[in-house]
Amino acid sequence: MSLRRANWFFFLGFLLLASAACTVLPRPEVAPGEFLLRGKLGVSQGDDSFSARLLWHQRDGRFAMDVWGPLGQGRVRLEGTPAHLTLLDGSGTIITEGPAEAVMQAHLGWSLPLAVLPEWVRGRPASGVAASARDYDADGRLVAFNQLRWRVELDRFAAVGATGAEVLPFRVTATRDAYRVRLAVSAWEI
Repeated sequence: MSLRRANWFFFLGFLLLASAACTVLPRPEVAPGEFLLRGKLGVSQGDDSFSARLLWHQRDGRFAMDVWGPLGQGRVRLEGTPAHLTLLDGSGTIITEGPAEAVMQAHLGWSLPLAVLPEWVRGRPASGVAASARDYDADGRLVAFNQLRWRVELDRFAAVGATGAEVLPFRVTATRDAYRVRLAVSAWEI
């Protein structure tokens, strides 16, 4: 084989590999009733505060939340159910597991209302639990309510999903006494 022909085959092979490397694989479909969201999480109580990036996958009452600071530092994964949580470090090693709120408070210094938060981020009170003081905007959307001694405020609504049929909040703030949880969603997949 001539050197010129060998170079041509090498170049062609390189182009095929380069184009394969640039190919974006399709994302898995999100099943009905589940969601994936990306955003920022902020938790504050008095002078203490915490903020991080968040990737949250919710499915069938189970969740997996990846939380990390600037430049990916301090990455942890919270996975489980509202009752039982496993906390893993960035490499996937289990740090601890146990009752969700106790694990978060002891190891992270903050906690989230995991039993109701999946409904709140979708812009509605959790079912089966009394909700009061509902406020609506001019378009008839629920923008605030009280539930379980929390005041939940919903803001920055936009259409999401393949059909755009569902309108969800892109900012959720839940406050109880001096404790505040704020979630600013940058992307929804439903």
